[in-house]
Amino acid sequence: MPANGTVPFRVPSDIVDVNRTDLSEDKVLSDFVEVSSDYNLPSITIKNSGGQTVYSLGGFILDQYFNYIEATAFTAPRSKGILGLFERTGDELFLGDGVYSLWSRDTANPVETRTAPGQQEYGSHPYYMGRAPDDSWFGVYTNLAAAQDWWIKNDAESGEVSVRTVAAGGLGDVFIMMAETPDEVTKLYHSIVGKPVLPPQWALGWHQCRWGYRSTEELAWVVGNYSAQNLPLDTQWSDIDWMQDYRDFEFDPDHYANLSAFVDGLHNKNMHYIPIVDAGIALRDDYDVYNDGLNKDVFIKTYDGSEAFTGRVWPNDAVYPDFFNPDAKTWWKE
Repeated sequence: MPANGTVPFRVPSDIVDVNRTDLSEDKVLSDFVEVSSDYNLPSITIKNSGGQTVYSLGGFILDQYFNYIEATAFTAPRSKGILGLFERTGDELFLGDGVYSLWSRDTANPVETRTAPGQQEYGSHPYYMGRAPDDSWFGVYTNLAAAQDWWIKNDAESGEVSVRTVAAGGLGDVFIMMAETPDEVTKLYHSIVGKPVLPPQWALGWHQCRWGYRSTEELAWVVGNYSAQNLPLDTQWSDIDWMQDYRDFEFDPDHYANLSAFVDGLHNKNMHYIPIVDAGIALRDDYDVYNDGLNKDVFIKTYDGSEAFTGRVWPNDAVYPDFFNPDAKTWWKE
């Protein structure tokens, strides 16, 4: 890397520990990995315990602003290929030919088109899995947090899937998981990235949420219509409409004046209420939450660390809590 270059962002080790040693157990690496070189270009082939090739790495470029990985996933002939690279909305579970973007954002039209630019959503999971030709399963996780495009090309007859990853920097940590069933592969994946949070039972019920409820009376009208139609409802949400001038933790005293009574009514029916709280803190000198966070130094900084980074969301200029900072977590809870 040049002397004045930028160190690529790496997923923190307390989230994904790439230096773990408990994954290999007592197996011999050479039984699963073959390295060859044609015309000075290295090629890495991964085989499962039965000797079946499931993945090959044909080439890669790892630079501070550019990350390129060219690979092939070997799925069962005439299968549907690989599935994953979530979070996205579409009518196909498996990945058809095209490009899939991972760069979490609030996409206006999230339906997947497989054309650039991709229709990514809130979650970014650079992980896919597939059924191998011997009916075992494998998974591939790339520990990459930069903006990234995944180009997929299927050969349905052979089951080979070309997978090309192009990213705006990052490192080359790739995990290959192999097991007899998709459930076992999924368990291996979660042993790397961590297990999902176990939600409370009520969170698995029916929730009603949309942007545009302008008052407590509108919320009460929605809840009442559910009851009138004998439809189950466990939780009523509010989008950012409840806020006063898009200020987190301050509700609109005019349109949501009876919010406390409304929430008490839900609780009396064993129901729940969730107000959406944006991570963008309005940058306003008369806003106590902004000033308190600034004084406690809990916001994401500019690249040189000299000041809080400013972006633009609903309140226009906004700053963002740095949740990798333990003090920011404490501040947010308070």
